Amino acid sequence: MVFNGLPLRSGVLFEEVTLDERIGTEAVALLIDPEPHDLLTNGSLNLNLKAGIAATAYGPVLFLIWWMPPIVDGRPLAFYEQVMNPLYAKTSETLLRLANQTHLHVLLIDVIGQVLTVFECRNTFGFDRLQAGVNGARVAWPGLDNFGRASKPTNKSMASINC
Repeated sequence: MVFNGLPLRSGVLFEEVTLDERIGTEAVALLIDPEPHDLLTNGSLNLNLKAGIAATAYGPVLFLIWWMPPIVDGRPLAFYEQVMNPLYAKTSETLLRLANQTHLHVLLIDVIGQVLTVFECRNTFGFDRLQAGVNGARVAWPGLDNFGRASKPTNKSMASINC
């Protein structure tokens, strides 16, 4: 399996795929890593998630920081950033699908989009709470947004971060 049009940097994206016909369509995480050697040599994936919604002058941003131990000198062995627009209806739909899954399949992808392996993680990531936060952000945001400007890493307009 190969995914086209992926970013040429490390990160995580959600996609809906059918891995098993008996289960049907499910949301999976595409873990893109240009140097996947360490992840391939490890037989399992100890994946953790820290997430929240940041309010900016241009609109809210849902951020997900995926990380793997051990922590060395205050930094995890590996971490991947994912940002999503909480005002986009598909974000809420995807999080609801994820909240209803008992497991999260993580597809390790190289930078050309090729699936290298699939990990299965017990779903203890709290997607139900993220989905509730996204729904709250959709109700609270008063008008138009500019997600491109809101999600820029150098954006200095952060009003608050809720983790």
